[in-house]
Amino acid sequence: MWGATASADEYFEGKTITCVVPYAPGGGTDAFFRVVVPHLSRTIPGNPDIIINNMSGAGGLKANNYASNEMPNDGSEMLCAPWLSVAQLTRREGVRFDYSRMRAVGGETAINTAVVNKGIMIDGDRTTAGQGSQPLIVAGLSPSSTLDLRQRLGLDILGIDYLYIPGYRGQAKQFPAFLSGEISLIGTNYGSFAATVGEALVDQGPGILWVEYDKTDADGNVLPRSTQLAELGVPTLVELHEAMHGSAPSGPHWEAYKTLNAMTTMGLSIWLPEGTPDEAFDALKAGWEALPGDPEFIAAHEKAFGKPVGFVPYEMVAAAAASIGDIPEEMVQFYQDYIAEGEQ
Repeated sequence: MWGATASADEYFEGKTITCVVPYAPGGGTDAFFRVVVPHLSRTIPGNPDIIINNMSGAGGLKANNYASNEMPNDGSEMLCAPWLSVAQLTRREGVRFDYSRMRAVGGETAINTAVVNKGIMIDGDRTTAGQGSQPLIVAGLSPSSTLDLRQRLGLDILGIDYLYIPGYRGQAKQFPAFLSGEISLIGTNYGSFAATVGEALVDQGPGILWVEYDKTDADGNVLPRSTQLAELGVPTLVELHEAMHGSAPSGPHWEAYKTLNAMTTMGLSIWLPEGTPDEAFDALKAGWEALPGDPEFIAAHEKAFGKPVGFVPYEMVAAAAASIGDIPEEMVQFYQDYIAEGEQ
């Protein structure tokens, strides 16, 4: 049905692309791509229509497995999702996808944060979270989820006791649980938070932005923090650790945290299945790379997410995808054990 010999400029003319999102409507991933899709439709050569298919299940594994094994490879569908590099690295049960057999179109960077219930702090002091009369209960998607791993590692680095509860089918399911008091901490990225639930959870709700998770470079050095959360007075993980313990973080959980950063250069990303024609790949890549310079998209993105557009250069996308095979086996074992703990 799709012209195999069509050029990238005309490949998608008159066509429709389905953006497969691994979580339910209303969550952060869904919110991001619903902002992106109308503008990506304009910037892809041929201006195809783009629709969203929410394929939730198994913490994102269902959609990733579908993309790697069943998705048509004619460019008519693409995976629009968080990059589940750790799930593949640790060979988690249920993983049937392999990013080395897929084509990464592009990715974006996220400002990683968490919302905590103010009631669990003493006198509004962030360093007392989890030390009051109420336990710190952490909502989770899946033990191998990057988002969940970042929350757990952060809490272990800080030395905070917590109860981790996986199995929430997307953040759209976590938010009502937070408002009802069922859970007391949700991991998110600031853009999704600002676009979807910032007012309900924090401005008019029981929550507070608790921490910004530091980014580190390939050598483990801490990178400059975001201006958005700095202006809101939200401390970084390193700053919280220094306030609580009088020193910079160190130890096995901190080393695992830095490895996680190396494997998650991208936050949300777009992937195509193996065998997708170059014409389709080139057109989608051109459309994605045009977005950061598109005034309409820039305005819509900043209005929705309260932060500048932050896309990852394609060279970094390709390097990140290849990095999974370079992780030392002892760190792979650490993550296998750590994920197993989260499943108990």
